[in-house]
Amino acid sequence: IDARTRLLAELAAGPARKGYAIAYDLLGNRAEAEEAVQEALVRACESIAELRDPVAAPAWFLRIVTTMCLRTLRRRRLRRAVLSWLPGKKGAPEPDAAPTREAPERADIAERMHGLGTLAPRDELVRAQELGALFERLDDLSANQRAALVLRYGHGLPVGQIATLLGVELATAKTHLVRGLAKLRDLMEEHR
Repeated sequence: IDARTRLLAELAAGPARKGYAIAYDLLGNRAEAEEAVQEALVRACESIAELRDPVAAPAWFLRIVTTMCLRTLRRRRLRRAVLSWLPGKKGAPEPDAAPTREAPERADIAERMHGLGTLAPRDELVRAQELGALFERLDDLSANQRAALVLRYGHGLPVGQIATLLGVELATAKTHLVRGLAKLRDLMEEHR
């Protein structure tokens, strides 16, 4: 078995599943997530010679997946911007329905993303509506801010690993998190 075949088999055994979970959470679209992982597998096989430490292959692969997702998010945002310039076109559809009840006054966005606590069945619908509004607002963040928030609060990754996946310094990853949370809070306030 050659190195490419062995790498592909190792990545498909575990990191590809984790990569798909991250891609799906970042992109919110099954087809785009599958495409990002497939493209990442192709790129990993093409650039296997660049991998110095085979033990680092899973993290290296997740970095490639994250890069593919960031490109997709940037293209999506550019497409929305171009569409918004066209007469009679809107870049992003407005939400159809507002939540039936207001969100708690000072609810923490990170807590809502984590889904901490248990809710009564009647409150599940309200929570689902709030999360729907929250995920819609993620589209208004920069690709790096969205990725940082999803990786941190959706996947529980430490900031250092987020910096590695985004290909930025630790301080920059922290900035993406802080600014992303602040902007998301503002957007959620506007939504109310």
